[in-house]
Amino acid sequence: MQLTHNLLRILTACVIAFILVPAFSIAGGSSNPHTLLWEISGNGLKSPSYVFGTIHALCPEEFKVPELVQNKLAQTEQLSLEVDMDAPNFMAELMQSATLPAGKTLSTILKADDYKLLATHLANTMQLDLKLFDNMKPFMLQSLLLSQLTDCKAVSYEQRLVEMAHAQGKEVIGVETIKEQLAAMDNLPQQIQTDMLVKTVKDMPAAKASYRQMVKLYLAQDLQGLTEIMKEDMAEDEYKLYEKNFLTARNIRWIPVIEREARAKPTFFAVGAGHLSGSEGVLELLRKKGYTIRPIAA
Repeated sequence: MQLTHNLLRILTACVIAFILVPAFSIAGGSSNPHTLLWEISGNGLKSPSYVFGTIHALCPEEFKVPELVQNKLAQTEQLSLEVDMDAPNFMAELMQSATLPAGKTLSTILKADDYKLLATHLANTMQLDLKLFDNMKPFMLQSLLLSQLTDCKAVSYEQRLVEMAHAQGKEVIGVETIKEQLAAMDNLPQQIQTDMLVKTVKDMPAAKASYRQMVKLYLAQDLQGLTEIMKEDMAEDEYKLYEKNFLTARNIRWIPVIEREARAKPTFFAVGAGHLSGSEGVLELLRKKGYTIRPIAA
């Protein structure tokens, strides 16, 4: 029972950032200014709502919630993240969606040498036995490696914003369920998922360097720069599948939810920064729906 509890704790702690590298979409010529905070108004909204682009893990010395972000959160009536981790069915959906189909295990879908490489890495660097995760999907294992990219005990905007919202008596919701979020990764071929996992373990210094560059661009609020990082790390055909299934499809699915919640009450939306830009990013999709999207320098 203790073993199961520990496994659940590990999975819950990392699920919001379960992609090894954060999601950044190609901007398609967008010239968005350097900001991560945007106002949504017009098209019948009685009061503005706001959308803020996050990165899921930063070292404490680099982390801060800008004063303007704090002010705009205070002006709204609820907080919406990508996923509401307090939802009653969150844990059940997480475990169901994170588990490989019957008859499949990591030891059967990975090459023997790659399985041994991953097992040795987890044992040596995290004191974890890969056998504990043998029925977990590959992308869940990637989430375990996120802490190794930061070389610190990372903090997240999601956690801090939830704390602030609760202190203000605000409800916290999500634009999708954990089942919907993990299903998006399921749409990627299994081979791509395992290749990403093995590539990271084989060259951790390169993965760390890439993440550090992402953090640098994020702190500079450079959405345009962030859009180029992910494409550099994946083959062109693999990136197209990733962008289609994990970025664009989710952005499109989120829009009706964002509209509904913004019409019901002023809402502060906080989602991965990579979902904002591009011709099929959240900002442009909202513009196409008739909303006024205004950058707010933070």
